[in-house]
Amino acid sequence: MKKKILFVLITFALLFSTYFYWENRYVELRPVIAAESEYTRRITFFDNDLYKFAEPNEVSPSYYKNIKWVLDGSRVDYVEKNGIIYVRNKFLNDMNLVWNYTTRATSTKYFKLEKERDSIDLIYKNEYIASRKKKIESILKTIKADSIKFHRDRENKGN
Repeated sequence: MKKKILFVLITFALLFSTYFYWENRYVELRPVIAAESEYTRRITFFDNDLYKFAEPNEVSPSYYKNIKWVLDGSRVDYVEKNGIIYVRNKFLNDMNLVWNYTTRATSTKYFKLEKERDSIDLIYKNEYIASRKKKIESILKTIKADSIKFHRDRENKGN
């Protein structure tokens, strides 16, 4: 009986570790496009049925230049080897998400929006830095005044 339980536990541990390895291994990132030409009106059980992996000639060359920017902005773990980007396998399972990143990498709208966000962030950061500088200056003045007062009081007590 103990051998059967041990065998089942080892089997589950082995299956879990295999699944964990499979989902977290790095695979080549391939662009995803909508499968409009292959789409026929039918019941869709999975969202991934609406997309397909694109061939290199089906995607704009700017995709390959801009995808790192999009992945960095989305905080996706990736590895680059010999100019090829590798992402975790579990990331490629969500083709809707990969399609979204593919669209972003080739969209001028997205980069214009990013530029606008960056300029707004700079305005807020500059305002924040200015307010911190004012606060630090007032703290320094207070410390200096307190220090002078403290030393005067000490000298007066000594006399």
